[in-house]
Amino acid sequence: MKKSHFPIDLGVLTAIRQLVNSESTIVELGSGNGTNRLVAEYTVYSIEDDEKWVGYCEGSNYIHAPLINLDDSEDSIRWYNPEILRESLPESYDLVLIDGPAGKKGRAGLLSNLDLFRTDVPFIIDDTLREHECQVAREMAYLLNRPLYMFWNFSIISPTILTEEQVARIQRAALQVLDTEEQPYLESYFTESTPLTNINSEEWTEKIRELNENRLRLASLEAQSRKLDSLESSVSLRIGLLLTSPFRFVLGLRKRKKH
Repeated sequence: MKKSHFPIDLGVLTAIRQLVNSESTIVELGSGNGTNRLVAEYTVYSIEDDEKWVGYCEGSNYIHAPLINLDDSEDSIRWYNPEILRESLPESYDLVLIDGPAGKKGRAGLLSNLDLFRTDVPFIIDDTLREHECQVAREMAYLLNRPLYMFWNFSIISPTILTEEQVARIQRAALQVLDTEEQPYLESYFTESTPLTNINSEEWTEKIRELNENRLRLASLEAQSRKLDSLESSVSLRIGLLLTSPFRFVLGLRKRKKH
């Protein structure tokens, strides 16, 4: 039986690693071959509409939520059954990965059901090189009032501002994936499939190296500053003891006389 779901690529996996610690809990909408990569590092809850694929990855906690029409209109969006999600989603998790429903079934149903999910965790929306997913990501960022970070084939909505190093590491991994893609694939999504600047992941490796050096330099300066503060406090204490020693001596004599 052929699995139609595309696996998670290095860019998305790197984004997850930058956003949450290992052994965190992830909720993914849509499961597939990439789930096997996630369960090796995280606790995973996989929302799956197709019963044939429930249990596809033994290490994940599956939530079978068939697609239903969200309203009675003719052009109603078909999305995961919200009531099943309301009852089955874990109370605590650290990240949401949006990679389903699959294909042309549509992911816009998430927009009217964001209340089912925690909004204080990062969201990663895969496949935002496609117009539909890109629109979903933009509207989610608007609704959540969060910054939207767009890479060539996925996007991140984060409750916190990403650091320069986090962005650099994610971009480097995303470019490594882009560099392997064939031209016909890119032409199916981009009007101009050839970037104006060269795809050079090594450029970002150099950027990461510079950021690491700056961080180490700053940490060294902070350590030196703390050491100086400690020395100054110690010297001040010694000077204070020295200056007050005559008074403390006299005070001691007076106390002895009283006794």
